[in-house]
Amino acid sequence: MPLLNTNASHPALWQSVLILMSAIGIIGSNSLLLSPLVLAVGADLAASPAGVMQAASSYGLGVAAAALTLAPLGDRIGAGRLLRLALLALTAGLTASAAAPNLWGLILAQGFCGLAGGAALPSIYSLAALIAPKGREARTVGLVLTGWTLSMVLGVSLSAWVADLAGWRLVYLALATLAAVLWLSSAGLARIKAMHSQPSSLLTALRVPGIKRGLLAASLLMLGFYISYFFTGAHITLGLGRSTAEAGLLPLFYGIGFGLAVLFDPLLDKLGLTRATPPIFVLITLTYLGMGAVADSYGLLLAMSLIWGIFQHLGLNLLVARLTALDPSQRGAIMGLYSTVTYLCVFAAPFAGGLVFAPWGLLGCLAVSAGLCLLEAFEAAISLRSKPASEPRPDPVSPGAPV
Repeated sequence: MPLLNTNASHPALWQSVLILMSAIGIIGSNSLLLSPLVLAVGADLAASPAGVMQAASSYGLGVAAAALTLAPLGDRIGAGRLLRLALLALTAGLTASAAAPNLWGLILAQGFCGLAGGAALPSIYSLAALIAPKGREARTVGLVLTGWTLSMVLGVSLSAWVADLAGWRLVYLALATLAAVLWLSSAGLARIKAMHSQPSSLLTALRVPGIKRGLLAASLLMLGFYISYFFTGAHITLGLGRSTAEAGLLPLFYGIGFGLAVLFDPLLDKLGLTRATPPIFVLITLTYLGMGAVADSYGLLLAMSLIWGIFQHLGLNLLVARLTALDPSQRGAIMGLYSTVTYLCVFAAPFAGGLVFAPWGLLGCLAVSAGLCLLEAFEAAISLRSKPASEPRPDPVSPGAPV
């Protein structure tokens, strides 16, 4: 881990953690927000649910592009400085989203938000490692990553209620205001620098043994998640006739399950990566099938979404452990590739999901997601068990979340 160039002008640890956690919360809220708001946004902009979700695709494409092109700037100008620039850009993009005059305006604004998010996330993870006191690295990084849970439990669900009461534009305006507040609060982070660093590149990371299989696993898990998640809001509002606020409860239940899954993380350490991964992905597959069986019942769908959050968390945890264990000296570049793959899935999921949602509804999306996760269960069983027995066990990681 790089050594921190300490300085009395640096913010206190708790302040830094709070800023980084909140930044992830805002980025995560924006990335997941359109699903429960799809009906409200579509009615205002005269767009179909599939059309509205193209804005989510634009966001994902922007993040993927930034992870490949802008993220390495953090090695030259400092992660804190890049984060502050990204927060300014995010403020502008969220403000433009709130003021979007039509669907194309929203698509372009969300693409700009994606560029900001793709630059910010690697900076956040780098800063989390830099500020962590010796012996408390995992705890500090874990606290920062709880911003993903906050984005699902509070950001998305609360935003759905606000949209129901005051309109979806106010939601984006509120997120823009919070991003501006974080920019004002983060001046101290710009003074944090690493004394020693060995930057790698995405090209060198692509040559790491096992990276292609690991990225395949990431694409199967994340594409399966977003294909179903992006259309749950449309299913609840259009298919079940529920309100936008009620659609927002599904991310809330999912987020609660995602957070509760930390209770089961010690079981993963006990079982190990090789033994735990295939059965966890089988359980995710069964969860998608179970959601399909109860899709016509709003209450049962909420209950299943809680279970979905638990197993998705465990799957992500195992996936991150698998990737970070490939080459500890290139973890930053490897996670940059992971971010690119994840948000390419965000880009592709509305199109892929739209093809099956139109004729078969949410049931079709859940069936595709189940198939993708079952493929990953087989891939993990073959790839991980074929590794030499002497291979070192991955380091423990904090609860997984879309990076």
